[in-house]
Amino acid sequence: MLLGASVVHAHPHNWIVLNSSFVLDDDTRLVQVKQRWEFDAYFSTITLADVINEHGSEEIGLSKAASDIIENLAGFNYFSKLSVDGAETPLVKPVNYALITKKKGGKIILELEMTFDLENALHIQNKSLAWQVYDPTYFIAMNHATENNIEIIGGNGTECAKTLELPEPPNYLLDYAQSLDRSQKDTDDLGADFAETAFINCY
Repeated sequence: MLLGASVVHAHPHNWIVLNSSFVLDDDTRLVQVKQRWEFDAYFSTITLADVINEHGSEEIGLSKAASDIIENLAGFNYFSKLSVDGAETPLVKPVNYALITKKKGGKIILELEMTFDLENALHIQNKSLAWQVYDPTYFIAMNHATENNIEIIGGNGTECAKTLELPEPPNYLLDYAQSLDRSQKDTDDLGADFAETAFINCY
């Protein structure tokens, strides 16, 4: 689905480290969400080799791969779920996106950057914002490493608290997840049961 797909506790096939930024206006309304997905070294190496082999150019190949990923993710709300006090807000196509390379630990890794403008600004002061990013088919583990991977920008000095809540799936789901292999796609939105949730509360 992505160029592929996961999960905490079970055996994911690929890993993505998440960075999320929430941009507020002076009235503490959420107006923009920025994401950065850092892919694991194995996926990065294979994908980079494939796009260069196919297009003969890293720049052209990564641009085409980024467009393909965005197109594939569109039908799945970009693997993202944003809600305020339980009311979900879908994301529209990112206004900016790019697949770039970065050197980390002596290896070249890929990062997908996406910027989403919200169609309607969301008032979040004295409300609970919940944010999940997960692959619904389950085969990619997607997590913020710590709360430091979540950033609040703007808000005219508004104080905001952020916390990460890890999933606690029941044993029968853990057993089911362990039994799956890459060929199985109909997993009944299993990824949601293993999704980390970031909570943001602004006062």
